Amino acid sequence: MKKLAVFLVMFFFFVISKNVNAQSDLPKGKVHLVEFTNETGKFFVPQGKSWYIYNIFSDRKYYASVGGGESFVAIALKSINKVVFQNGPYVYQQYLGTIFNFPLIFPEKTTFEFEIKNSGVKAIMSYIEVEN
Repeated sequence: MKKLAVFLVMFFFFVISKNVNAQSDLPKGKVHLVEFTNETGKFFVPQGKSWYIYNIFSDRKYYASVGGGESFVAIALKSINKVVFQNGPYVYQQYLGTIFNFPLIFPEKTTFEFEIKNSGVKAIMSYIEVEN
C-alpha cells in the first residue's frame, strides 16, 4: 500500500511538471481572439511577425442544411499563399472537436484562408503574434 501511495505522489508531480513545462513553452507575444465567417476568413501575417494559431472552433454545433436536416459544423484550411486545397485539411469538425495538430505556425507575409463548410456559421481563432 505504501508503494502505491509513493507511486501516485510521484505520478502526480510528473503530470504537474509536464503541464508547467507545456505552459512555459508558449511564445511571448500578443494574444488575439478573432471571429470570422467565410466572408472574413482570409488572413495575412504582417512582415516582421509570426503567428502561432492555437485553436479554431465554432459558435454552433449544428447548422440547418438545405434538405431540412441538421449537419455538423466543419472548418477547413482552404488555401496558403495561393495554393488551394480541395476538401481540407480540416482543422475543426464539431463531432470530433479540434482535429488538427496545433499550433499552426505561419511566418511573415503568409496569406491563408479558412472555409467554414456550413453557411451562416461563425468561427473563432486564437493565436499569438510574435516579433521575428
